[in-house]
Amino acid sequence: MTQTPTGGRRTRRTQTHTYEGSGEEIVTSRSSAAPRRQAVSRASTVRQPMGRSEELKEKQRAYQQAYRQPEQHERRFKQPVDTNAVYDDFDVYDRDARKVYSSMEKRKRRDPHRGLWMAVIFLCLLCIGAIGLFLAPQVMGVQFATMPNCAFVNGSIITMDQERYDNYRAYRSYMSSDVIYPGVYVDGVSVGGMTVEQAKSAIGQVNASGGGDFAITVNIGNKSWSIDSGKVPMTRNDDEVLSQAYALGRSNTTALRGTKVTPFQERLNAALNLRTAPVNLQTRLTYDKATIRQLTDSIAQFVNREPINASVATFDFNTRSFTFNSDSPGSYIDGDALYNQVIGMLEGGQRYATLVMEPEIILASVTKAELMNSFKLISSYTTETTSNSNRNTNVQLSAEAINGTTVLPGETFSFNRATGQRTAEKGYLPAAAIAGGQSVDEIGGGVCQTSSTLFNAVARANMQIVDRSPHAWPSNYVDKGLDATVNWPNLDFKFKNTSDWPIFIVSYYNKRKVTVEVYGMSLGDGVSIDLESEVTYTKKPPSEPNYVLNPELAPGEQKTTIKARTGYEVDTYKIWYQNGVEVKREKLFDSTYRMYQETIEYN
Repeated sequence: MTQTPTGGRRTRRTQTHTYEGSGEEIVTSRSSAAPRRQAVSRASTVRQPMGRSEELKEKQRAYQQAYRQPEQHERRFKQPVDTNAVYDDFDVYDRDARKVYSSMEKRKRRDPHRGLWMAVIFLCLLCIGAIGLFLAPQVMGVQFATMPNCAFVNGSIITMDQERYDNYRAYRSYMSSDVIYPGVYVDGVSVGGMTVEQAKSAIGQVNASGGGDFAITVNIGNKSWSIDSGKVPMTRNDDEVLSQAYALGRSNTTALRGTKVTPFQERLNAALNLRTAPVNLQTRLTYDKATIRQLTDSIAQFVNREPINASVATFDFNTRSFTFNSDSPGSYIDGDALYNQVIGMLEGGQRYATLVMEPEIILASVTKAELMNSFKLISSYTTETTSNSNRNTNVQLSAEAINGTTVLPGETFSFNRATGQRTAEKGYLPAAAIAGGQSVDEIGGGVCQTSSTLFNAVARANMQIVDRSPHAWPSNYVDKGLDATVNWPNLDFKFKNTSDWPIFIVSYYNKRKVTVEVYGMSLGDGVSIDLESEVTYTKKPPSEPNYVLNPELAPGEQKTTIKARTGYEVDTYKIWYQNGVEVKREKLFDSTYRMYQETIEYN
């Protein structure tokens, strides 16, 4: 083995290895740039090559002779295997050898029954083609003109009857047409063979002349109203009827269940029967019922009115006389009944008719005659005054202040609001009044007698007492429990008119007497109200006076400031009388009057 070393520059370096054996020599060269495969050359048969034996050679020759000549085998590969090559590696040799041997094994021997198999395959293909031709009419819809057309139906083989098939196609075309089948009439017009739109136009021409005009006259009392086609929109149900006409012969029934009649045959029979048994459909006019309802409601609204009760027009406080507004009866008709009668006439074909209705007369619950007999003096109460001129002046002024007052139903009367503050500018004078348990002079003293007289009058007129207070001690012009004190602005007397009618107050002073009269609707025939009081408790004052030192008095002077007064507790009752007989009694309120011990101031 020789080796050529590599210099300093990059040059191709070649290594050569020589193996000597029996009759062969292996020389290997390698460049420094890239490795190369070993080159195998023939050599002398002096030495055996590495990796090669005679046994392997014999195997190779045996395979070649058994399957193919070497020259024939080599033509099958681009790079034939060199059977005389020397291999230095058993793996390389075995790989190349296996390629040759495996390709040889893949080759099959000629089958002697190949022709028989080809014949069997041809017969099978022929049978499949025959079956395909047999099933083509049913599966693919192909029809043969020169051979029978067959099909499998319910496990049986049937053949097509061309005449019946032609009839079927004609019927199918007849049934699939988008027209109304012959034998159908609408409003006497034959619409068979027409489309729905054509039929609608045909019957529209027939009905265009009208035929739906109407006029219903409504007479109620001395008034008349007209409900006619000029006021009420109308529509004809052409679309609905034509839909029914088009559906004739196009629907199935449940009668074919359990029979051998097909749905198509049933529809065909229905369509063909129309030719011998025509069907005549009628359209119908439909009136706009909402408009008719509005018209009848407007008539009912005009006719229906509530009765008007008689009422008090005026009251003359000087003459104590009334004037009254007359009553007016009402009327009523049933709007629903009027509407139903008009609709019934139209749907019954009565296009020109007169409807007469009598309204129900509703009388007023209060007539003028009743008011004339019922409005009168309800109650009156009078109290006597003292001889004190100032006090009588105050009583007269307060009586004049409330005179001529009208209290409407539900309204509340206030004494302080009616008289206002009692001042000297209004003419009120100083007079005795109660303050701090003592009797003192003040402007407007004595007006409590007017308020107490008013209280007794309105309580007997059945007014509701809202606010009332007793005096500090009982008054001498009314019984205990029948007084009503006032004082601006904290103490007031109030009552409410709880009746359905207004009341009128007449109040006046004359000859040391003050009188209050209440006019209005009477309590009823023979009915009157009175007040009655009952003392339930009495408390006497101490017999010994209470002395109080007053340095402002002159020495030895005495002055009685508070008189001894007995205390009381009193219940007041309202009593109803019918023709002078008591029929009801109720407690109105209770009153408490304080006990006062006599008080004397001295110095």
